[in-house]
Amino acid sequence: MVKMSEIKINVPNGIPLSPLKRKIDRLVKEEEIKWTLFEKCKDELLLDKNDLEELENIREKAWKETKKKYAL
Repeated sequence: MVKMSEIKINVPNGIPLSPLKRKIDRLVKEEEIKWTLFEKCKDELLLDKNDLEELENIREKAWKETKKKYAL
């Protein structure tokens, strides 16, 4: 079983939870895939610490854009 962290969010009354949960689940799965690919690339390319930091910065910028898009 995969260990998971938990996030608690406040959702305004009147917003249907089912579609919101589906969107969040898709976003989490997408991020999991990206992170898995990142880890595989890191191992395959034998990147040094500076390369890894730069890739993490790029990944974080992309994540910020996704959070903006979904107002997370």
